[in-house]
Amino acid sequence: MTAYAAAVTFPHENVQWLVNQIAIRITHRHLYQVSAAITVMGAAWLTWILVRRLKTQTAQSTVAVFWVVTLALIGCTWRLLTANNVELVHYPQYIPEGMALLALTFSPAESMAWIALFGGLDECFQYWALSNGRPVPFDFNDVYMDLLGGAAGVLLAMAFLRCDARGHGSRNVSRIWKRPGVIAILAVTAVGILLWSLGLMLLFEDRTNPHYWFALSRFHAPAFWFQVYANGPNQYHTLSPVEGPILILGTIGLYAWIDRRVKISAGRRP
Repeated sequence: MTAYAAAVTFPHENVQWLVNQIAIRITHRHLYQVSAAITVMGAAWLTWILVRRLKTQTAQSTVAVFWVVTLALIGCTWRLLTANNVELVHYPQYIPEGMALLALTFSPAESMAWIALFGGLDECFQYWALSNGRPVPFDFNDVYMDLLGGAAGVLLAMAFLRCDARGHGSRNVSRIWKRPGVIAILAVTAVGILLWSLGLMLLFEDRTNPHYWFALSRFHAPAFWFQVYANGPNQYHTLSPVEGPILILGTIGLYAWIDRRVKISAGRRP
């Protein structure tokens, strides 16, 4: 899975070319069907692993509930924010990163903050390098899919580590805010708001305004729901530069609830 994640993360153009070659040979319709089948089988396999590993965890109910929540969010995102089933690649792409980050931080909130930042850097490369000058948005849809894939990795890692219930854990709120990853993503958000307030960053490109540094989107969606036939068969919504960060930060905040309720460590499970 780690090799797969690296293969689809770094050489974007090569991966896109390969997928297109597959589509030419088996048709786009069959490619979408195969992508969906692989995703469903992968989700079932990972769920089986998670259920088996949770049997001796004292915080098994919290992990199980958030696993169901994660699968539900992935289902909603697939239905509302994706043009075709090939985009399901984002979820297994970030599972290894989520597992590795939780093993390093022991914090779901901080792990997901770093995942959002890494996913954002990935989209920065695509937006400013691979798609430079083209009428495309900074793709917060993709970043959100990366985030949910990372969330699945975080929960899988929890099944292999020791997870003990904290009780109410209200005193742990300040500890979450002090996490380096959480500080980093809040700092990025604050800098973005500052640049926007100074007129140095625009949400949408304005060719009549020569005074800004950059814009977060070179694309105006024709409607809330729309379909681009070249991208796939689905009607979908493109997250705006306002909706995307709010949804990402809100989701990280949701998973921060685990930090408050569960103490994660590398010690042996009882």
